[in-house]
Amino acid sequence: MMQSLATVVAVEKHHITVSCQQQTSCGSCASQNSCGTGVVSKVLPGRQHLLKVSTRHLHESVAVGQLVEIGLSERSVLQSALLVYVLPLICMLLGTLLGQWWFVILAGGGELGVIACALAGGAFGLGIAKWRAKHLSVQGDYQPSLLRVLGQPVADGLTINALSKDSSSR
Repeated sequence: MMQSLATVVAVEKHHITVSCQQQTSCGSCASQNSCGTGVVSKVLPGRQHLLKVSTRHLHESVAVGQLVEIGLSERSVLQSALLVYVLPLICMLLGTLLGQWWFVILAGGGELGVIACALAGGAFGLGIAKWRAKHLSVQGDYQPSLLRVLGQPVADGLTINALSKDSSSR
């Protein structure tokens, strides 16, 4: 399970809204001082994300400003990545093959039709991915879950994400 710390920004009846900072792997890389991406990640803060997390199974109360640990299964992240990246690519390749067969072999035409079929296949794959992602987003495996309530932050600088090495000043 992928875990992250977040700050509670709103509390409602059966869910809370939390704010967490996007993390990069540059904080643990050995060559972060000589890498352009590592230097940029030190200068620019990570992006803030607001997420709604269900509290139906929580037995303790949560207040605004508290730190919580949220988690998301690796399986759902990998399946989402396959859906968003691989499906449109496969559809684009199938569109290219269809265009090659249709426009070049059968019609004896140029490659403009092949390019148009490839783009149409990629757009079709993106459409399928968007439709499927809409249906997957309501499933519990694809929603972050509240793992534990940690309490009040130790310092004001730790309220966004205590795990992020990129946001700390060095």
